Amino acid sequence: MQLRRILLALAACLAGSTAAASCGPYTVAMYEHGALYYRSGEQWAGIDKDIVDELARRTGCALRMTRDSRIRIWTMLKDGALDMTMSGIATPEREGFARFTPYLQSRNMLLVRNEAARHATTLEQFAAQPELKVAVIKGFKHGATYDAWLDRLRKQGRVHDTPDYSTLLRLFQYGRVHAILQLSSNVDALYRDAQVRGQFRVLDLVPRENVQGALVISRLVADDSAARLEQALRAMREDGTVKTIMERHTSPERALAMVLR
Repeated sequence: MQLRRILLALAACLAGSTAAASCGPYTVAMYEHGALYYRSGEQWAGIDKDIVDELARRTGCALRMTRDSRIRIWTMLKDGALDMTMSGIATPEREGFARFTPYLQSRNMLLVRNEAARHATTLEQFAAQPELKVAVIKGFKHGATYDAWLDRLRKQGRVHDTPDYSTLLRLFQYGRVHAILQLSSNVDALYRDAQVRGQFRVLDLVPRENVQGALVISRLVADDSAARLEQALRAMREDGTVKTIMERHTSPERALAMVLR
C-alpha cells in the first residue's frame, strides 16, 4: 500500500511536470513605454517584464520576450503570428482575436511644452491654435475623449503618429511638436529624464477616463495554457505581487494609483 501511494505521487509529479512543459513556448512581444518597459543600462527592465518573469515562474510556461513596435504587435496578433503582449487596451475589434486580463489602471495626460502651455491649458484652447501639433505612438488607444480630439487634429495635419516611444520623446524634446499624450504611469520617469525635465507641464484633462492595461493572449493559444496564465495573473493581483512589482519601477503613490480595483 505504501509503495502504491509512492508510485501514485510520483506519477502525479510527472504528470504535473509534463503539463507545465506543454505550456509554450510562447512569444510575448514587448514595447518600450516608460515605467512599463525601458532600457536600464545594457538590460531591459520594467513592470511588464517583471510580470512576465513571474508568470513564467508560477505557471511553468515557457515565455520568450521580444521587442517590437506597437503597431506591428497588434498587426501580428490579428494575423495570428504572435502569441501575447502586455499592457494592451481592449476594444471590440481586438477582443475578436485576443483574450484580455487586466492588471493595471492608468489614464492619459497631455504633456505640453512650457511655451505652448502659456496659452493652451484645455483641449479646446490647443485645438484653436492651428500652429500647435501633438505626437502619439501609432496604434495606441487613448480613451473616447482624447481619440475624438486627435481625430479632429489629424484631419488638419496636426498629429504626428510615431513608431515608438523614443521617437515620440525626441520630437517633444526638440520642439518638433508642442504636446504628447502619456499614461500617468510614465510621468514620474519623465520628471527624472534630464533630456525633457523642466520643459513641459502636465495637464490632467480627462481624469475620469481611466484605461485598463491587460495581458493580451491570442485566441490561437491553447485554452488550458491561456487559462493557466490568466489565473496566475489574477492571483498576483490579489496577493499584492503586482503592486510590489509596480513599486520597483515607480513611486509608492503612483503604484497605489495604478492598482486595479
